Amino acid sequence: MPTDANTGQPIYSGAPSVGLRNVGSYQISGEPWISGSEGPAASGHAASIVKRYQFPFVTREVSVVNLTSGYIFVHFASGSQHVFSSTAETATYNGASTVFSGQHYIPVSGSNTTLTFKAKCKEIYVSTDSTGGSCAYRIMADLTNVPTKRMYELTGSGHTDPPTGL
Repeated sequence: MPTDANTGQPIYSGAPSVGLRNVGSYQISGEPWISGSEGPAASGHAASIVKRYQFPFVTREVSVVNLTSGYIFVHFASGSQHVFSSTAETATYNGASTVFSGQHYIPVSGSNTTLTFKAKCKEIYVSTDSTGGSCAYRIMADLTNVPTKRMYELTGSGHTDPPTGL
């Protein structure tokens, strides 16, 4: 490795690469990604079905569009004790979940209501309403080139911690 003649310090000869704290990774438009779900809403108590959406790269921005009149709930942790695998992407809500009791979710109500947020994440979770009607929504993500293995788990305050008194 070359060194600086005055200081003897190594001279950086590499180029910056994509990463979570690399500004260039988030300054440009990303690759679009779209998915969603349609079908009957969950029955039982509110937010009883949880679906995980994993992105192929870390996101820059995510939009969730509710296409029906009921509620859907968007969150960054599952809210379920179920272990998701590549073959089981839907789980049953566990009523003891701190995601819901701690209100670590955003409700999206009304037909064609859109929630857009700028966030780096490798997955999101969508829970359905318990009204018994139909449930349809779409998710669109703006993806960076940052590999998901570089993204940390979103846990703790604002994601999974139990509620605190006011």
